[in-house]
Amino acid sequence: MTRATSDLKKPEPNLGFRAITNRSTGERIEFLHDERDLVRFSWRSEPGGEVTDHVHPAQEERFSIRAGEAHFLVDGVERVVAAGESIVVPVGARHSESNHGSVAVEGVVELRPALASRQMHEAFAGLASEGKTTARGAPRNPLQLGATAWRFRHETRVTSPPVWIQNIVLALLALLAWLFRVPAYRENWDSRLG
Repeated sequence: MTRATSDLKKPEPNLGFRAITNRSTGERIEFLHDERDLVRFSWRSEPGGEVTDHVHPAQEERFSIRAGEAHFLVDGVERVVAAGESIVVPVGARHSESNHGSVAVEGVVELRPALASRQMHEAFAGLASEGKTTARGAPRNPLQLGATAWRFRHETRVTSPPVWIQNIVLALLALLAWLFRVPAYRENWDSRLG
């Protein structure tokens, strides 16, 4: 039985996590740490993988690459980050990541503060694993889009359309999702073990 979780609680200190995969973005994530101040995860981007242009309105994001070569576009500036290098994406900076190579990119990603970033990644990966997202990773069902994108608006925002339009459209869709009982997050997406 799947229950909707209306209030996402902050987790207890690391109990261990199972890896999650987002087929739409080509990412594999295994959380290493999730507490109030920091979420850290082992990250893998498959060849051809791509995370579309977005911003984190209240979080700094750091990528430390261990293998492969990740291609970033941060506020319009291209940067290739290879094994042994890091990149910090400031709060509110527009950015995307892609893997143009023939081998996987592997690294560690940190977001400060954590907010509900773990649950956001779990939700989008869960929807992708169920075949309910577009090729770029957005929920296909408009009500699911409203519920999930609105719930995690403090963690991530797409860069188009403008935020003021997103605020109107997503809030309306989220209200309709609530009325039709479409949850933003489901417990079966939770990657915590134990």
